[in-house]
Amino acid sequence: MTTEYIVIKIGGVASKQLTPEILAKLSEWQQAGQKVVIVHGGGFAINQLMEENHIPIHKVNGLRVTGQSDMALIKEALVDIVGKNLAGELTTAGLPAYQVIDELPDLVHADFLDQETYGFVGEVKNIANQTLVALLAQGKIPLIPSLGYSEQGDLLNINADYLARAVAISLGAKKLILMTDVKGVLENGLVLDHLNLVDVQEKIDSGVITGGMIPKIQSAVQTVQAGVKQVIIGDNLTDGTIIKE
Repeated sequence: MTTEYIVIKIGGVASKQLTPEILAKLSEWQQAGQKVVIVHGGGFAINQLMEENHIPIHKVNGLRVTGQSDMALIKEALVDIVGKNLAGELTTAGLPAYQVIDELPDLVHADFLDQETYGFVGEVKNIANQTLVALLAQGKIPLIPSLGYSEQGDLLNINADYLARAVAISLGAKKLILMTDVKGVLENGLVLDHLNLVDVQEKIDSGVITGGMIPKIQSAVQTVQAGVKQVIIGDNLTDGTIIKE
């Protein structure tokens, strides 16, 4: 029997507190032998720490410009605040969460996205997933912060959606769930249950999919094209917009 992987990106409000429904779903999957990997961002925690330390937040093209000196704070926000909090909630619910920290340099190989413009913001070059596969084989739920390392050993800040996508593709996951604060892709106020790859461009052209949802959806399409069976965008683990072939 082939191993089925589910990759979940947790962002927004969910990264502050997991609902009982989410925890119940994760327990159900865990008991059914599904292998779950969680990738998390933590923008709110980063903003909070930067504010407390009087560091101005500067964005270009919607991406946070990150100085090398900011990386220690960003790591602290992602690992010690968001990651620790998620690990605590999962452990309390009886789920074997494992924070991937020491293994990160071997797992997420990244490059500078554009150092001149964005500073220490990275893009994923390669996911060496042996570590993950080993952790999953032990029955653990790996929690991966949205960070990566350059070949020179620089710690880089990575967009959690893109990191989750890279992990899902590297594992040939059954599904990638992008959990955010919206219920899914809306058309006339209603969530579209599913989008086939062929419908996506038409929905963008006709203005149904707009703004920040466009890169999310385009990324989802590329993920499906790369072999992940489906991508779900929503605010929980089961409902939302399913994007598939």
